[in-house]
Amino acid sequence: MVRPIGSPYPRELELKVCEAIGSQRLLEFDYGGYHRIVQPYCHGFTRKGAESVRAVQVNASGSGGRGFGKLWTVAKMQNLRVAVEAFDADDPDYNPNDTAMSEIHCRVKRG
Repeated sequence: MVRPIGSPYPRELELKVCEAIGSQRLLEFDYGGYHRIVQPYCHGFTRKGAESVRAVQVNASGSGGRGFGKLWTVAKMQNLRVAVEAFDADDPDYNPNDTAMSEIHCRVKRG
């Protein structure tokens, strides 16, 4: 899959996300009016062409959706940063060959 022309997100976001995944560090960002802290597992493009991150939210944000892997659209993330805190990649439902992704850039490796 080819990255959409005129995509609204800079490559720096992809690099930050892959850095967090590679070092198994938490990601923090604002999304849908809430501050999120997530364990990122997989980054790439969905079949619909949206750059996305499969991640498990670990903080209580008031929006629900905690404790399970969900897709987060990168273009909707604001104030993205890689946290200092690391996490154990122990989500039993994590699939390194995420079927929602048509192209995977980086992912947590299963040992």
